[in-house]
Amino acid sequence: MHIYLMSITVVLLSAAIIFKLAAKIRQNHRQLIILHDMDRSILSGLSHKGVMNAVVDKLMSLLKIDAAAILTMNKYYYGFKEVFSNNLSNNFRKNIKLDNNGFFASVIDNRKPLIISKISKDEDEGFIGTIRNEGFMAYMSTPIIAKGGIPTGVLMLYSRKPRNYTKQELNLIEAINSRIGMVLDRAWLLERIQEINFESVRALVGAIELRDPYTIGHSIQVANLSVIIARELEFSERDLNLIEFAGLLHDIGKIVVPEAILQKNGKLTSDEWKIIKMHATHSAKIIEPVRNLRSVQTWVLHHHEKWDGSGYPAGRKAEQIPLQSRILAVCDAYSAMTGNRPYRNALSEEEAREEIARVAGKQLDPKIVDIFLSLDINASAPEKNSRRDKKTVEIS
Repeated sequence: MHIYLMSITVVLLSAAIIFKLAAKIRQNHRQLIILHDMDRSILSGLSHKGVMNAVVDKLMSLLKIDAAAILTMNKYYYGFKEVFSNNLSNNFRKNIKLDNNGFFASVIDNRKPLIISKISKDEDEGFIGTIRNEGFMAYMSTPIIAKGGIPTGVLMLYSRKPRNYTKQELNLIEAINSRIGMVLDRAWLLERIQEINFESVRALVGAIELRDPYTIGHSIQVANLSVIIARELEFSERDLNLIEFAGLLHDIGKIVVPEAILQKNGKLTSDEWKIIKMHATHSAKIIEPVRNLRSVQTWVLHHHEKWDGSGYPAGRKAEQIPLQSRILAVCDAYSAMTGNRPYRNALSEEEAREEIARVAGKQLDPKIVDIFLSLDINASAPEKNSRRDKKTVEIS
């Protein structure tokens, strides 16, 4: 009987061990699938914020975390900036001091996780007090390590109940952190490339405008004004960047226009006018090889189309014209009218706004005009000489 009971005990213990092993294998398999999905997200065409959202969402779901945030180290001083958060209130995010926060700094300096399994009830001050007042009872922060072993940020996890992390969970968090580090590395690289592009484009535009002293600063002003209007229309950050490029590059095709025509002090002949009108097509062709600016190419090509269909190069009308081209058209018109030209002096801001209002629904999109006229663009416009002898100006 004793041997029989021992046999049953051994069988039960073996079954329990097998059950635990099977559960662990299932958990490991699930974690591998999640890590594989994360890798696919990283390699996808999603923005870095989209990737981080997918990565953190899976992490929170797997570990049953109530909230999370990702901070990166500020490159200009010893502090941090938030680049992502999930399920944190705006009030909480505003109250978190990102500069000189010892909790974040210790995680970076030690390169080890900081875990508070249970926040004491008497914690009501400082960073931990802010966490507790938000209703969280446990907190964890862990360094995000970039390629080369350099800390680049902090992942923070919040729970509304006390909790401990198993070794397996910590290994999973570390694996996910390495993927977040990859995303942040890629975002940093794209920002550097974008900065280089803007510097190069601005330098190129400046060199081109030197050929025509009357248009110095014109493209930068068009770019700035276009971004202001696009922001009112709630463009995404990516599209704001693209329309800024479009503003900078909309007249780049004038590099092939002879200076004698650009600076002619008098009426253009029909042949000269045909050459001038080709600058939009030339601009589009110059942009064409830059793969990331293909959409900008189309916007630039059509920025001289008119609402009534009388523009060029394709004679498009109304909403057949890309929205971004219609924005560029309004900003281009304002900048052109408030700048001196060989054949006329500049209009004042008030005169230019009146003229833009007059041609709304004819040459310019009336909705874009309404937005433009509602804005205070003084800060964006360079100083201009007022023109006293007002007359109608054809927007070309």
